[in-house]
Amino acid sequence: MSNTLSKFFNRLFGGDQVPVSTSQANPPATAATPEPAMSAAAALVRATTPAATPIATPASAPAVPGTDADSNPQPATVLASVTPAPATAAPHAEKLIAWKPALPIDSLYFDWIMGYPGEGGNFETEQVILQALYKLLASDLNDAVIVPRVPSVVPQLLNSLRSKTISAGELSRQIVKDVVLVGEVINTVNSALYNPADRINSLEKAVMILGEEGLRLVIAKVAFRPIINLNAGQFTRRAAPHIWNQSEKCAVACHTLARNIDPFHAFLTGLMKNVGLIIAFRLLDQTCEQGKFKYSASFQAIFSSVAATLSYRIAQRWEFPDHVVLALQQQAGGSKPIDWSPLGHLLHTADLISKMRLLVNHAQLNSNDKKLRIGLNPDQANCFDLLNEIQLYDTTGVQQQPTQ
Repeated sequence: MSNTLSKFFNRLFGGDQVPVSTSQANPPATAATPEPAMSAAAALVRATTPAATPIATPASAPAVPGTDADSNPQPATVLASVTPAPATAAPHAEKLIAWKPALPIDSLYFDWIMGYPGEGGNFETEQVILQALYKLLASDLNDAVIVPRVPSVVPQLLNSLRSKTISAGELSRQIVKDVVLVGEVINTVNSALYNPADRINSLEKAVMILGEEGLRLVIAKVAFRPIINLNAGQFTRRAAPHIWNQSEKCAVACHTLARNIDPFHAFLTGLMKNVGLIIAFRLLDQTCEQGKFKYSASFQAIFSSVAATLSYRIAQRWEFPDHVVLALQQQAGGSKPIDWSPLGHLLHTADLISKMRLLVNHAQLNSNDKKLRIGLNPDQANCFDLLNEIQLYDTTGVQQQPTQ
């Protein structure tokens, strides 16, 4: 499984890493080296039974919200936040400041995909869930998590796209082997972006219209959809459609706002952002029998941080380029300020913008609320306003990096 996915993503990224601008230099080799389980984890729960896996808790671990460590001690039950080692950007990079929205976007989004607000917290339930998540982080993810294989035609197609001599007819003969891919290509060229006078049903003509960059984006979307949209238990069934929708919008926002960053790498990083989140929800299905439970703000923060950690750990296993892994790692946060890389900074902003867009679309936020745009520059605010209209495969005006 690991070799299959690694080969696929090597082809997806063009084998050798596509050159990026000097402002997006690759991070030091140590940035993508797998960390020890303790430092990579974004959450830690000490087990309450002797049979459970023992996990050391830092001496400075904070008390559980709502309890008094002195008057009501719980020596065998401690919930602590363990943050990943702070990621560092490339040396001499411009200091980037992360956007902090005026509204609690992350909390509102989490409540929405859960289907209900937490309304307090149930410490025992939270502990069971977070303990399971931490054990997952400490495991071999390829053995612990079922990740769908990519369609067999996809690696062949991506390899063909690197050839300058392959014809549209040959590409069409490869695409026709996968019915899902055929549908995506035809639907894309008949979308509002291309707005043909008559509907295009010829696959060869559709391939010619899309071009190399358009085809790569279509293929990436098809490859990621089964990974993100996994219907399992009740929590995943409720959240998965929203998570996939947000993933698409995040990828589009990354692609649209990419400056001095390879736009296709930015697009894939946006799609990759929520892989860990959907896995965390699948684990939630396995560990929580009730349809809903009370959860605290601290649980939501740790759950999201663990999900981000899972995303970057999986990206490491799939042998994504170092700067993509670093960008994903930075989304897990930490106790110290993050020295943002350009791609990590872009992903942070695009993730929040896409969440806001979905919350507005589903009447969870008012589109006329001026607080939504506080702190956004004109391009970012315009992206938020037009995100539903920005087409997934619109590469107009984007300077493409040469394919190796």
